[in-house]
Amino acid sequence: MGNISLNSIDKIKNKIKNIMELTRFYSLGAILASCLIIYSYAHYSENFSFFNFALLVIALCCLQMGANLFDDYIDIKEKLKTTQNLSDIKFNSLVPKARLIIEGVYSFCSVKKIIIILFLIPTLIGLYFTAISGAKIILFMIVGAILTLFYPKSAKCYLSEIIVGLIFGPLVIMGGYCAITGGFNINLFILSWAIFFSCLVLLHAHSLMDWEFDQKEGKNTLCILSKSKQNAIKILKFFIIASYSIVFLGVIFSRFNPKTLYCFLTLPIAVELLKSMEEYIEIKDVKFVPRWYFGVFENWQKIKENKIDFFMYRFYLARNFGLFFAMFVSIGTMI
Repeated sequence: MGNISLNSIDKIKNKIKNIMELTRFYSLGAILASCLIIYSYAHYSENFSFFNFALLVIALCCLQMGANLFDDYIDIKEKLKTTQNLSDIKFNSLVPKARLIIEGVYSFCSVKKIIIILFLIPTLIGLYFTAISGAKIILFMIVGAILTLFYPKSAKCYLSEIIVGLIFGPLVIMGGYCAITGGFNINLFILSWAIFFSCLVLLHAHSLMDWEFDQKEGKNTLCILSKSKQNAIKILKFFIIASYSIVFLGVIFSRFNPKTLYCFLTLPIAVELLKSMEEYIEIKDVKFVPRWYFGVFENWQKIKENKIDFFMYRFYLARNFGLFFAMFVSIGTMI
């Protein structure tokens, strides 16, 4: 009985691990950052309830995981137009993409079922919020659905980063706030654009490191549009400055709590990110030493063993910048 129980537990663990990889669970930092911002404003409302907020978090996480899997599904379908064998598909990227689908761990039928479930959950929760907060929630859902469905094709017209930034910034934040409070907050709307730019920091940094791979895949990112890696670095600097500037000006004009300036505690991460990205372009031989004030660098030893630390170090910096930026803004708003 003990062995049977242990085997069952191991199977469940492997199942969860596979689902997390399949849906790119590790990428939920951006959506959770948006949820922090929503909570920092919404919890003051008389209509706020933790139950509804928890439902919102579940809906948004499922929506992102569904969008991630849908994106991989479409990319594989596109690849199959040029090759007959699933096992022959290769994506030009440093981080494995759609591995479990390519290796046949999940069939196309299973993937479609998972996508349907992941999209059905936020749809049902959205209908619940429509019932309690009004038909305007339907509008947010429609816009979100359009952007999500368009995303797999958006890389052909330089819009993929912008779409993701809009979803995780203004759309999710304002839609989420409206869902659990039934209202609109102009200050939160302004702040959502700071989150928009902080999301673009991660997306742009990732695209910059995938420059050659994206060119081979025919993806048109903002980096490719900038014509050179040096210009792409300038755009990255602009996104970081824009994030800080919106918060700073919001405080100056009494839109935000002065303590939202805690977000400037992320400056060491931003500076290290820019420095490291410039070193990436110049191909300098550097050692990557995560500092405690740069945030979490999970599975770092394994990453070093796999010799992808040069990529993941910068990825973690960009991710941690956005996550801690939102966290400090949220904390500053609430105290």
